Amino acid sequence: MIIIFYYITGIIVIATISIIISSTHLVKIEHTEIQKKVPSNFRFIHISDIHNKVKFINGRINSIINSINPDFIVVTGDYSNTQKKLPKVMKELGDIKHPVFMILGNYEREEQKSFLRKRKISLDKLINEINKYNNLKLLINENSTLIIGETEILIYGFDNSIYGNEDYDIEIEKIDNDYKIILAHSPNIINTLESKEISYDHILVGHTHGRQINIPILYKTLYDGFHIGCKKIDNDQYFSISRGLGTVRIPLRIRSIPVIDVYDVVSG
Repeated sequence: MIIIFYYITGIIVIATISIIISSTHLVKIEHTEIQKKVPSNFRFIHISDIHNKVKFINGRINSIINSINPDFIVVTGDYSNTQKKLPKVMKELGDIKHPVFMILGNYEREEQKSFLRKRKISLDKLINEINKYNNLKLLINENSTLIIGETEILIYGFDNSIYGNEDYDIEIEKIDNDYKIILAHSPNIINTLESKEISYDHILVGHTHGRQINIPILYKTLYDGFHIGCKKIDNDQYFSISRGLGTVRIPLRIRSIPVIDVYDVVSG
């Protein structure tokens, strides 16, 4: 009986370690096809909440993204837990061979000093690092237009790094486009879009980490009412909440595997 007990215990321990390793150090590539009336098809990638994590068992972020060959990439904030490691993350994004549109997360306004303590930081270092790479573009309450084939894409990036920083010029509603992407860090941006009647085809956010330690019975979060992944909502619009790539405080994930989301927008 003792031997059987140790055998079963060993299996449980090995299975638990395997789950933690795969949930933290393997990145999943998820493909989603979106049918819209667009003149030309296009492909883009969404990543979020890097938190220093640029290398996985199955590859580095830049090599995986380059192999998928998207038309552009969007990144919805939280690049590094500390200023010290920020250059490494920016180099990883700078080595991507396609345009990368970035926004601010809460970790661009603060950095981790200890398990529970953070300190406020300026954007100076982030902006200096971004300026080293021609493919990186930071959107702070501003828009950018990208033309792929005959499709004109409008990308708007909210400063959602601190609630209340969000700003939107209603004149943007007059800009012609075939596909309008809204980027923000927190899923709570949906309240701003609804209250200001802002149009969009696709909202992309992060911040929740898919709970990171995804065992709901252990604790509740402020974002439990939101979905995980891509969801089609009213009027043929899409709302994507990324599980992200990295971790904060506790350097592991459980039942929330890191993800690189690939979206193919095709005329349909």
